[in-house]
Amino acid sequence: MADARLDMLIDRFRNKTITDAEHAELLELLAQLENARTARQFFKDVAAGQRDNDQHFSATESQELYAAVQASIGAKDKKPVIRMLPLWKWAGIAAAACIVLVAGYWLMQPTAPKQGKPVAQTPAHTPDLLPGKNNKAVLILADNKQIVLDSTGAGLLSMQGNSRVIKDENGQIVYKGEHTDNHTETVYNTLQIPNGGGYELVLSDGSKVWLNSASRLRFPVNFSGNSREVELSGEAYFEIARDKARPFKVRFNNNTVEVLGTHFNVNSYTDETTQAVTLLEGSVNVSNAQTKVIIKPGQQARLNGIKNIQVKEVDVEEAIAWKNGYFIFVEEDIKSIMRKLARWYDFSPEYQGNIGDEQFGGMISRFRNISEVLKMFESTGTIHFKIIPGDHSGKGKKIIISK
Repeated sequence: MADARLDMLIDRFRNKTITDAEHAELLELLAQLENARTARQFFKDVAAGQRDNDQHFSATESQELYAAVQASIGAKDKKPVIRMLPLWKWAGIAAAACIVLVAGYWLMQPTAPKQGKPVAQTPAHTPDLLPGKNNKAVLILADNKQIVLDSTGAGLLSMQGNSRVIKDENGQIVYKGEHTDNHTETVYNTLQIPNGGGYELVLSDGSKVWLNSASRLRFPVNFSGNSREVELSGEAYFEIARDKARPFKVRFNNNTVEVLGTHFNVNSYTDETTQAVTLLEGSVNVSNAQTKVIIKPGQQARLNGIKNIQVKEVDVEEAIAWKNGYFIFVEEDIKSIMRKLARWYDFSPEYQGNIGDEQFGGMISRFRNISEVLKMFESTGTIHFKIIPGDHSGKGKKIIISK
């Protein structure tokens, strides 16, 4: 997924949402490419202050940069680009192609443009929706004071109990405080992510949490007692600091994930038919009122109601694609896909006629405009979309889906 990560960082650069840490990572990745001299020099000029520090580059510069890097990727990795198709159209394809289907996903992106030629742009008058932002969230303090994080500068935001709440230079929220005993009153904060948002949080024990759109995490500003507990609605990826004496628990929809120190993803959106816990590293206990299971890396616990917990082997890249800046769709119907897109692009889907149950697979950056994403599906000839951009404030945004 190295090329996918590079493509995501380039998209963030072009959209002016890249952080300092991501910019440094992008420079390092570009340095590993043999045929991207133009792109590397472009970024070196930025780092040296020879270009606008706010990264307000011209459209031509951005296009040339993107073309240079994409050409380098194409020269380095000769994999063919496969157009996204509904799965039923693949039924008659040879067994070799079926192996590709089982493997997980098709790469779904426009063909790399030739060096020096501009990428075609969506006309200004064409309705479109911009992607969400990973620095958009509201922090709700214990006294119900709300801090809009995307409009707040770096520095000390608040003192909560004996913990300092800091927004660092990379935009993440960091809680700094000491472990307290059971006699100390527990103070809770809540990080709320709207549609079209996302945020990264560092808890007081050093654990890191990435929150997806339309999600909410309630957590103590300083963990006390013999356990560490948070409450989640929506989706989050956790990297838990190891502490043998104090297990870490994530509670969601009458379910619990319990770990000592590990990396895992929890998808608990209530509008999805199935909620899931996917493990990348270590081991976790997943339980509800009726059942308890232990899952291992590469496994996913799927929760279908209050009783059933099913464990299956999965491609973990699919589960954490959102965190890495991508959508990956594997054998999904259009309504499932539109739920994911609606959270990130902040629109309401509207269906006209019999949509059908064709299933799609594909992969595309979360930092493309919605029109580029929808074109991928329309290229199959089985589905059509109409974008309603809403009013000047963004209200009323919707996409009409039809056959």
